[in-house]
Amino acid sequence: MRKLLLLITILLSPSIAFAHEGHGGVGLFHHFVDLAPALGLLVVIAAGLMWVKNRK
Repeated sequence: MRKLLLLITILLSPSIAFAHEGHGGVGLFHHFVDLAPALGLLVVIAAGLMWVKNRK
């Protein structure tokens, strides 16, 4: 679990949140709005799995 949290932290860190080439320079991660529903679904699934695991 610790490695998973570390991986998530690294993936969501600002160091990778720059615009890719072709958008006129470095900027905030402009595709976040596109990915937000998928990230929200991932959070809901993870919370559900943790709830089921701790329920037993």
